[in-house]
Amino acid sequence: MQRLGFNLALMGMIASGKETQTAILKKKYALQPVETGVYTRNLLKEKSADGDWARRTAGKGWALPVALMKKFLIKEIAKKFKNKDLIFIGGPRLKPEAQMTKKIFKELGQDLFVLYITLPEKEVYKRSLKRKEGNMKEIYKVFDTKKIIKNRIKWHVDQVGKTVKYFEKLGCLKKINGNQPIAKVAKDIEKALKDHQKLLKN
Repeated sequence: MQRLGFNLALMGMIASGKETQTAILKKKYALQPVETGVYTRNLLKEKSADGDWARRTAGKGWALPVALMKKFLIKEIAKKFKNKDLIFIGGPRLKPEAQMTKKIFKELGQDLFVLYITLPEKEVYKRSLKRKEGNMKEIYKVFDTKKIIKNRIKWHVDQVGKTVKYFEKLGCLKKINGNQPIAKVAKDIEKALKDHQKLLKN
């Protein structure tokens, strides 16, 4: 399986299809996932001090505390296999997490490319409410009200927006339109990856 040649952060608006696109990429590239969303959802079910902290924050539609996310990211980067590139799914979302991640990769002499999948607010509500159905019902039951979805969107725009601007200033972020069929989003992502590979070779 081929390597990307750089680490990838696949960020995006809530319910923009990050995990779906990651599954597509993993079939083609040697990628080791860093699943911030899965980590958060597991914490929400965990009976521990960290779990209680997560429920008081992320469980109410706000961010997972930076201290918890930093601890997770440091651990995941340290576990990277030599024959794979990392793919961060949904993160690093906050600017301090992004700065820390960039610093670690700079020290390791590794590149980080960021893709951000956009999605209109109306579609966020539609997809978020739909995720309560079927096998996803148990996982997403903490995000099942319009009030919580509204809180999450507001927080995302205010806080993740700062991270997006940070990566844009560094020139390592490309936006992808997520309000399209899955195959078209995947095609746009593939083009962005190829363009970045060419840029690194020049």
